[in-house]
Amino acid sequence: MDDPSNKPENDFTQPILKSPKAVKPEVAEPKTPRIFLREPGWRVTLKVGSDRLFCYMTIPGEKYYHRIMDGEIHLTRDDEKICLPCAERRGLLAFSPKPLRDPEPAIQFLLDQIGEDELLVALTWDESEESGEKPSD
Repeated sequence: MDDPSNKPENDFTQPILKSPKAVKPEVAEPKTPRIFLREPGWRVTLKVGSDRLFCYMTIPGEKYYHRIMDGEIHLTRDDEKICLPCAERRGLLAFSPKPLRDPEPAIQFLLDQIGEDELLVALTWDESEESGEKPSD
């Protein structure tokens, strides 16, 4: 048995307990990627119930339409119903957002319209307004 009288008052061998706020939980990488629908007009739908529902497309190499199962997420437009794997094969889905437009054509348009010297003066005026100075003429 442990005798409490033998233990020192300040036992430094014991681990110091940390506040749960100080401990950062490890964030696992999500298994489900972000999905972007590239074509307007489609609705994301959940198949619920025992009614039989078939995908509008066939899987390559198969000659029949496959079922959309209960609880499966699919796309719907008018009478078309497409499961997500078929929608990806059809090019309706993407896993990265559309990139932002390249600003180079807009800059080239400005250079063509007002010329390089006037654009430089306009940019200099904007920068000097922020600093409180007047541009030199």
